[in-house]
Amino acid sequence: MVQSSDRPSRRLEDLGLDDRLVEMLHEKWGIEELFPPQAEALPPALSGRNVMLTAPTASGKSLVAHLTIAHRLVTDLKGNLALYLVPLKALANEKLEELREIGSAVGLRVGLAVGDKGGETSMIEESDILVCTSEKLDSILRTRSELMDRVGIVISDEFHLLDNPDRGPTLEIVLSRLRHNRPDVQIIALSATVGNASEVSGWLDAELVTSDWRPIALHYGTITEGVSSDVELNVHRVDGPGDESLPEARSIESKNPKNPLNSILQDTVSSGGQLLVFVSTRASTKKEARELSQHSREMVTEGGYGLGPEDAENWDRLADSILRKEDSPQTVKSLAESLRGGVAFHHAGLTPKHRNLVENAFRRGDLLCVVATPTLAQGVNLPSRTVVIRDCKRWDASQGRTSPLPIREVLQMMGRAGRPKYDDVGESWILVKERLPSSPYSSEKLVERYLQGEVEEVSSKLSDLGANSAEEDIHLLSHVLSMIATGGIGDRHALGNFFSKTFLANQLGSESLVVRIDEAVSWLVNNGMIERLGESDEVASRIIEQGPIEEEEDWGDDLPSWVDSASQVTGILDVGAKPEVWRYADSPRKGSPIFGFQKASIREPYEPDLPESPSMEYKATTFGRRVSQLYINPVSGQIIRDGLRRAMSILTGDDEFGQISPLSPLHLVSSTPSLRPLRLRKNEEEWMEEKLREHGREFLVQRDSSPEDKGGRMKVALVLKSWIEEKHLEVIEDEWGVQPGDLHGLVDSAERMLYATRRILAEDEELFSRDKNAHRTLIDAIDESHRRMRNGCKADLLGLVSLRGVGRVRARQMVKILGVVNASDVAALTERDMQKLSDLRGWSPQLVDGLVATAGHAVRRGSR
Repeated sequence: MVQSSDRPSRRLEDLGLDDRLVEMLHEKWGIEELFPPQAEALPPALSGRNVMLTAPTASGKSLVAHLTIAHRLVTDLKGNLALYLVPLKALANEKLEELREIGSAVGLRVGLAVGDKGGETSMIEESDILVCTSEKLDSILRTRSELMDRVGIVISDEFHLLDNPDRGPTLEIVLSRLRHNRPDVQIIALSATVGNASEVSGWLDAELVTSDWRPIALHYGTITEGVSSDVELNVHRVDGPGDESLPEARSIESKNPKNPLNSILQDTVSSGGQLLVFVSTRASTKKEARELSQHSREMVTEGGYGLGPEDAENWDRLADSILRKEDSPQTVKSLAESLRGGVAFHHAGLTPKHRNLVENAFRRGDLLCVVATPTLAQGVNLPSRTVVIRDCKRWDASQGRTSPLPIREVLQMMGRAGRPKYDDVGESWILVKERLPSSPYSSEKLVERYLQGEVEEVSSKLSDLGANSAEEDIHLLSHVLSMIATGGIGDRHALGNFFSKTFLANQLGSESLVVRIDEAVSWLVNNGMIERLGESDEVASRIIEQGPIEEEEDWGDDLPSWVDSASQVTGILDVGAKPEVWRYADSPRKGSPIFGFQKASIREPYEPDLPESPSMEYKATTFGRRVSQLYINPVSGQIIRDGLRRAMSILTGDDEFGQISPLSPLHLVSSTPSLRPLRLRKNEEEWMEEKLREHGREFLVQRDSSPEDKGGRMKVALVLKSWIEEKHLEVIEDEWGVQPGDLHGLVDSAERMLYATRRILAEDEELFSRDKNAHRTLIDAIDESHRRMRNGCKADLLGLVSLRGVGRVRARQMVKILGVVNASDVAALTERDMQKLSDLRGWSPQLVDGLVATAGHAVRRGSR
């Protein structure tokens, strides 16, 4: 398959691929020969060896994965399953389409698993190739571990995110789990440059292929203000398909020396290209997008830049398409404003729908420029002719100051320049703002750091090395539980053996790893999630038979979701506390212990126990198994159970001071590390303290944390309360400063946690036995909160929003105009009633007919 010369063949026909694949690549994708990195990586990959390929963006890494999957699944791995792991849902959809094209050529079925939709679950069994996020795969393996028996190949895209504190731990654990259970599974890791690639590939037992080859030359340089206010562009590095030399410095005339981005936009658009600008904050994306948009409209008026009136008309249509409602949030209005100049901003404050709109419009060439925060560069395929890094530093809350961006992150952003099939060259520029040579952000220092420096090493984030207790080491705690509850590991020796093969073990001393695992086990035992069954003679015999772990395997050689949890979690007050600890006011409550719905002990500070015996056996409790299967972290599970115990104490009269309201479950889930606290604005701090005192009776848990944390979590609860009270997105953003994308994430996490709360409560035999009626009342209350969160509505709409096609806006219109409250009412609508609805904005006769038919079907189904 490989030529006899030192260079591997670049001919597709020399790889031994199925003829159907070669034909498809030629005819549909226009690929005549391989890129050098592909030619080097494919022979070992096709032969079944593990491969770690590190190469720049657009160098064809994905094709190595695609061809390996297709080739092996139709030859030596027939009937096996291939997993394609990606960090982001947006990237998953992109890979899904690519794999479906190549899979269809050889009869392979491709499925997607990135969320909780029921349709995706059925696709798992039917698929030969499954595209999923690490978090979704981890969740699947906890409930359907038999899936591993089918896995033959695993592709890990954007593998350098192993270093990411949120996503890295889950990626590391699923790869470790697959390798532990399927030692022969093939792993293909695709990554940008990694500083310690040899160490990482060694952990994977993978052949390392590294390359800086690019199909399109990329000029890396700096932008500075020159003489006469011109903008000077100096290239300091060139990567490309050959030995390209550094071009001469050039200047661009600048009409506004305070904003050189206008000049860069002109220069890029005049040559038929598009521009990506990366800034450090969301506010900066809006500001720069607005100013560039205004400038591009001027460019249309002036003419001479390849732009005409038809471009402005197209931009206006795009802007109007996102302003269909008068109550559009301010963030959406700002986006529409910038779109009118062919410019958009992109950050996590936008909803997924609006981010997709921006990405697709840019790919189509309908936009001249996108101004984004660095998150855009993490996996989303959005190439452009030119990239500008405006900010090379950002605020670091942990250090209380600004810090330079990591080298890898800057190179990821710069690597977006150069559009395959469109550009002969790409240009990536770092904007220099400081001239003093001593400044770390001077031109010389920026070039030295980002264009000539060594990329950072990747390190394991499976354990938080700064954690002071097991409760703070939240990722390790979660995965120790999952391995005992759902991973088939039942003793300390097996547990240690598993974790000794993680990347964490490569970087943590054996004694430290042992202590951390023991601490996690003790925490889980003390909090009722696992139980010790005693030392096992059988396990002891097995340990003796296996002998000591070989030196090379010794521990000494060594993120809908808790993946996005804060790195540290402080203690809480539990159910068994004495009543006076929970005095929310100076006098007992007056009135019912629960209101507002339509229808627990103080833990001692954790101290490590003695080292666990290697032969100690474990078993997950019902509670621990449920926490793991619900895919919530153990600390969140314990907080929820403590809160439920407090709620039952209130309902049974044991607690005479507390009171349960719709805010109670919202504050409960907001108190978990699965939801991050919101930052308080200066004008909110004093007001939030008043709210904390005002609603104290309604809290089911109290966090032993800072005032900022308490206030930030209270703000989360109040924002969620605004959502379920049907406040418009515009009002929520105006009142709370929470942008639509952030609200979307909060609601999604809160809905998932409320669902988990109901499941934990329903299966708690102890609480059920205390008082069956109180237990049922509390289940109904939590269920109502969950349904209201899912639909963003008040309780009186729950009978309508359950109908397909009816959201909270339409449901409220139906209540106001027709007085209907449930499916039976809708099914009984008269022709006159249906006409009233059809005449409303956003409705149609077809929609009303379908709604009435759906309601009738629901009524008949319910009467069976």
